[in-house]
Amino acid sequence: MSKPSTVLLVTFAALLSATPVGAAHALAPASGAPRQVNVSSDSAPGWIPSTEQEDAARKTVTAFLAALDGGRTREAYGFLTKEHQNQLPYDAFSRTADRFRADAGDVVERRITTVTWSKDPSAAPYPGVYAAIDLVSRFQRVDRHCGYLILHQSATGGAFHVMRQEDNYIDNATAQKSSKAELDATWARLSANCPNFAASQTDAPQVNAPLPEATESTIGYATVAAALEGLHRRKDIEFSTRDGWTVAFDEASSAVWSFAPPGHPAYPAAVKRQAVEVDGGTSLRMQVLCEADKASCDDLVRSFQDLNTRMEQSLKSGR
Repeated sequence: MSKPSTVLLVTFAALLSATPVGAAHALAPASGAPRQVNVSSDSAPGWIPSTEQEDAARKTVTAFLAALDGGRTREAYGFLTKEHQNQLPYDAFSRTADRFRADAGDVVERRITTVTWSKDPSAAPYPGVYAAIDLVSRFQRVDRHCGYLILHQSATGGAFHVMRQEDNYIDNATAQKSSKAELDATWARLSANCPNFAASQTDAPQVNAPLPEATESTIGYATVAAALEGLHRRKDIEFSTRDGWTVAFDEASSAVWSFAPPGHPAYPAAVKRQAVEVDGGTSLRMQVLCEADKASCDDLVRSFQDLNTRMEQSLKSGR
C-alpha cells in the first residue's frame, strides 16, 4: 500500500479530534406508568399479550437481528418459522442477507417504533399469537431504512419465530446521485410499504440490537493495558489528550488509537482506526478492544461508527 499524502494524514488526525458521543438508549417507563399495548381490531376479543409474551417477542427480535447484522446467516435462518423456511430456501435467504450487508455496511442503530399484537386473527393462516414489529434502522452506508418483522407464537405457546421480513432502503451512494425531489419521491414510495412509518418519525425509544463480537483481540494486543504500554514504548508514536481520551497517532501506519478515560462507561477500551486504500480510494478500518460490559461496549462502537461515517464523507469530499 502506498503511503497516504501528508495532507491526508493531517486531515485524518484532525477529524479524529472530536470526542465520541454515546448512542441513545431505550428508556424504561417511569414507575407506575400505564402499560401501552397495541392490539389489532381482528384479534380475539378482550385479549392482550402478557408481559412474558412481550419479553419473548423482544428476545426473538434482538437475537434474530444480531445474527443477521453479524453475518451469522445460518443462525438467523433458524429463527424463521418452518413454513417460512419451506417457502424461502437457505441459499436464497443467505444471498439476500449478504447483498444487504454489502450495500449497507455495519449496523449503527436499530429502532423498534411500533409493536402491534393479534391473537387468532381471522385472516391468519394459523392460530396463535402474532406480533408485527415495525423497524427504522441506520447503517454505515444506509441512512434511509424501514421495514418490519411478523412474529408468530403457536397456539400451544413457546418461543416466537419470524414469519415474514421486509426491508425498504436507499443506500447513501444512490441518494447522493439523486436530486432532492427524486430522493424524496423514491423514499416516499418505498416507505409507504412500512406500516406506521410516518407516525414513527416522532421521538421513540431506540432499541439497539447487540453488535457482533470477535472471539479474540484484533488490535494486535491481548489487553487494553498492553496496547497502551506497547505504544508508549515506541518513540515514533505521538500522544495527546482530548476531552480526557488518550490519543496515539501512528503516522507510519496511518493509524489513530483512542483510549477511553477512567469513568467512561466503556473503560477500559481501545479503538484503533486506520486509513487504508481500497480500489483507488481511502477507507477507514476500525478495530476495537473493549473490556467493559456488552451494552457499554456496543454503545462505544456505535459512537465511533458515527464518527467514521462523517470522516469518510469528509475525506471523499476533500474537506
